[in-house]
Amino acid sequence: MMSLKDALVDAADDARVYDVTDRAVRVVQRRRTLTRLVPVAAALLVVAGLVGVAWPLSNGGGPSPAADGLPRQLTLDRSAPALPEDRGVGPAALAFLYDDGDQGRWALVAADGRQYKVDGLRVDGMSPDGRWLLVLRSEGSWVLRDLAGTARQEFAGVDTTAGASWSPDSRRLVVQTSSRSGVTYTVDLTTGARSTAPPDLPRTARVCAVRNSGELLLCPLPESSFSGLRLADGTTGRIIRDIPTTDLGLRPTETLPESFGAPILDTDDRTLFMRTHDTADPGSAVGQNTFLVGFDLETGRLTHRYPLPDDIPGAQRPSNGGFEHGQPDARYVLGVHPEGPLLLHLAPSETDPFHVGSVTIELIARDTGTLRTVTHASSPIGLIRYPG
Repeated sequence: MMSLKDALVDAADDARVYDVTDRAVRVVQRRRTLTRLVPVAAALLVVAGLVGVAWPLSNGGGPSPAADGLPRQLTLDRSAPALPEDRGVGPAALAFLYDDGDQGRWALVAADGRQYKVDGLRVDGMSPDGRWLLVLRSEGSWVLRDLAGTARQEFAGVDTTAGASWSPDSRRLVVQTSSRSGVTYTVDLTTGARSTAPPDLPRTARVCAVRNSGELLLCPLPESSFSGLRLADGTTGRIIRDIPTTDLGLRPTETLPESFGAPILDTDDRTLFMRTHDTADPGSAVGQNTFLVGFDLETGRLTHRYPLPDDIPGAQRPSNGGFEHGQPDARYVLGVHPEGPLLLHLAPSETDPFHVGSVTIELIARDTGTLRTVTHASSPIGLIRYPG
C-alpha cells in the first residue's frame, strides 16, 4: 500500500521527468495526476475530541458551517501570478496540487485568499502558523522560504526518505535530508540559526516529530530491533525515554501498520496521535476497522480512542498481466485546525472510478466528534496540504 508521502514522491519524480524531457502522453499523465499522484492508501488521520470518549463519526445533518480561515469553495485561479521572490505575501492558508495538462503543478493560497503558483516539484510543508514554506526543487534540494519576507535557506541532497518536522509553536524545524545517510539539521525559525543535529542520534531511527522544547520524537526504521517510540534530547542526542509499543495502552489485537505513516503531535505539544488497525476481525483490510488513538507523552497514558470511517477499496481492472487499482474512497490527515482536526476526503468519480471524483476538506469537532465538510475543491485540484 502507498502512503501519502510515497505518492508525493511519485508526483515529484514524474514532474522531474516531464521537466527534463519536455514530453508526455497526455492521457497517461492525466491519469497519473488525478489518480496515481494522489494517495491510494490510508494515511494517518488526526482525530481529536473529549478525553477517554470514543465519538462515532457522523455528518451531523443540515448545512455545514464554515471553518475559520478556510474557503467554502476552493477553485484554481489560472491567472494567479508566480510566488514572488522579492517580497512577502503573508502567511499561507493552504497549498494544492492541480493538473496543468502536461504535468501536476502546485499553488499556494495566502491567508488573504490570493493564489500564487509555486516554482518547484512539490510543496513539502508549511509551518503551523503558515509563515514558512518548504518546497522540493527539481535538482533534489529543499528551499525554506519566509512568506512574510524574503529570507530563505536551502538543504541539498534530499532523497525519497527525507523528512521534515515542525514544532507546534512554529519556532523550530527539523530536517532530515535522508533517514539513512543524510544530515539532520535543526533550524531556529525565530533567528534563522541552523545547526547540525547531534551525531549520537540512533542510526536505526528517524525524527518523526519535534516538541516546542526541542525534544525529538524518534520512530524506528524497518531494520531497527526496537519496537516503539523514543524521546531524545535535541542538543545532545541522549535518549531520554523509551516507549515500547507494549506501553502505549493498545488492545491486544491492535497493530500500528507502517503504511499508516508516522505519529502526529497535536497542538498541545504532548498528545501523540497514531492510527491503529484492530485485527480482531480477520476479514477486515488494513484500511478498515481502524482507530485513532491519542497517547499523552507527559502522563504515559492512552487518552483518546476514536473509531474511523472505513476506507472503501477502489475498482480493479486487468492491466499488463496484473491489475490496475482505481481511487479508493478514503480520508487522509491534513492537520489540526483550532476547531479540530482536518481530513482530506478523496472519492472516485461516479463516471470513471479510476479517476478522483470529489475532493473535500472535512473537520471533526473537538467537543462532539461531529464530522462536517467545510471546503469543496473544484477540478482540476487533486491534493491539498494544510500548515503544520
